[in-house]
Amino acid sequence: MGNFFFRRSLLYVPGSSSKMISKSFVLGADSLIFDLEDSVSAQEKEQARENVTNSIYHAKQTGKEVLVRVNTINSYLGIKDILCIVPEAPDALVIPKADERAIITADMMIGAIEENLGWPKYTVKLVPLMETCDAIVNASKILNASKRINGVQFGAEDLTNEMEICRTKSGDELEYARNILIFAGKALGIDIIDSPYIDITDLEGLADETIRIKRMGMTGKTCIHPGQISVINDEFTPRDEDVAYARKVVEALEDSKREGKGACSLDGKMIDNPIAERARKLIKKADIKKA
Repeated sequence: MGNFFFRRSLLYVPGSSSKMISKSFVLGADSLIFDLEDSVSAQEKEQARENVTNSIYHAKQTGKEVLVRVNTINSYLGIKDILCIVPEAPDALVIPKADERAIITADMMIGAIEENLGWPKYTVKLVPLMETCDAIVNASKILNASKRINGVQFGAEDLTNEMEICRTKSGDELEYARNILIFAGKALGIDIIDSPYIDITDLEGLADETIRIKRMGMTGKTCIHPGQISVINDEFTPRDEDVAYARKVVEALEDSKREGKGACSLDGKMIDNPIAERARKLIKKADIKKA
């Protein structure tokens, strides 16, 4: 079923730049998204596909997760991307303009390639990029369209463009769409990854937005510049004091259960199973980063 990756920061890397691809290997992003879509001009598509095809193996040797954003599945470019990229065993494909049909098509194509190569089923995962009004309205249906989906990504720029509204630094106009994806994603136990913060010079604004979307329930954030990585990683890395308290919570409830009780009090606060389970999840994330 593949490796488990703690997706705090996911860096978009233009597939048309072999130099930027190579540089990304040593950056601090948890995941690399080699892009064949929006950041690549029409005349560079073939070269970008070749660059990415030749880079996936080397990128995976760094221990990072390697994803590839292909072109839209309802185009010749998207179909060719899948045929060329999947045999190189990326960890996942990002499917832009995701809808149910696109996910089913990608799933079937990947499955056929996996079977032909003798790979286990679901070796290559899918991450739908939800960036249209249709995707938000039909989020649950889209995310249930394939068992290989292990994350969902929000695309704010295309969505606000379709809605004919401006994206603001407050992000109030995106709250409904984000909440839809958070609830749909949490229901399936998958990662919920936020849209990039487009002002690469405003690290304070990036930190504020990252804190906000983390509090809402998102689990990671894409970025478009190396300078954004550390800010995102810092906000999504469990704090030592929070992990220490989480361990106290789990220990306190386990002691209480040994005494035949279903709940207990810690530092004046009631501790029950849901609170302890949240603490266990935090500890798990912290342990993964130490490994």
